[in-house]
Amino acid sequence: MRSAVRWAAGVAALGLVLAPVARAALYSERLFHYPRPRAQWPAELPPAQAAHFTTSDGLGLSGWFVPPRNGATVVLVHGLGQGRQGLLPEARVLLEAGYGVLLFDLRAHGESAGEATTWGNEERRDVEAALAWVRAQPQVDPARVGGLGFSIGASALADVAARDAGLGAVALVSPYTLLSDEVDFDCGHRDPLSRLGMRLPFWRRHIDLAAVRTVDALHALAPRPVWLVVGALERDTEMNAALLAAAPSGASWRVPGAGHGHLVEAAPAEYPRRLRAFFDAALQPHHP
Repeated sequence: MRSAVRWAAGVAALGLVLAPVARAALYSERLFHYPRPRAQWPAELPPAQAAHFTTSDGLGLSGWFVPPRNGATVVLVHGLGQGRQGLLPEARVLLEAGYGVLLFDLRAHGESAGEATTWGNEERRDVEAALAWVRAQPQVDPARVGGLGFSIGASALADVAARDAGLGAVALVSPYTLLSDEVDFDCGHRDPLSRLGMRLPFWRRHIDLAAVRTVDALHALAPRPVWLVVGALERDTEMNAALLAAAPSGASWRVPGAGHGHLVEAAPAEYPRRLRAFFDAALQPHHP
């Protein structure tokens, strides 16, 4: 009888230990899959061409491409759960200034292939494929290509740009410092058992949480033009403080009234002005 009681008590104690692990793992697993609505190109913008290209690990990606009128082109890399339409406000600003743009769906988003996102890890392959495709277009000057990314897209872009010296300008909007920091913060758990649980879906997919290190990439991007933008109301103040400290002097902007994204709404005049000014200075376009 005593052994049965001890066994039951042991099972109960194990259940208490495993419960936070299981809850965090289930929560984390949901963040690998998002709805995939079909995006629509705004009729009032210049006509866009369909863009299709393949990553180094064999995934087909889809997007929109508008050739440049000033010779310079910007590749836009969206955030988790957004799809290509997430950066249409930035694309609109650039198109009005004569830039070419490529907006595309990262893996497991929109019309692109892939079963699950990897929070910026394998998305680095997506960015590499997008840059290679843009540079191969006859209307594009490969020496005048820049990139803009948001959130996980910004972190993937930063890592690729740190190794791609040909990328002429890099704008990073609300990236994370390290992928491991982002996992801890976005999943909302801080105790050790919950941190273990939320890492399980990443480990199951062989995602290296130490591989994407935006805070280090910021140092490696110098002396190229870099612009770091974060919202003053973003919840993870420690992460933003570390990013701002790593950015080159004068190359960052903490946007008053902005959270994670929605910068056009928070600064409807100043954000477009600064966005255009950054790429104008960095890519030296000849305005039409």
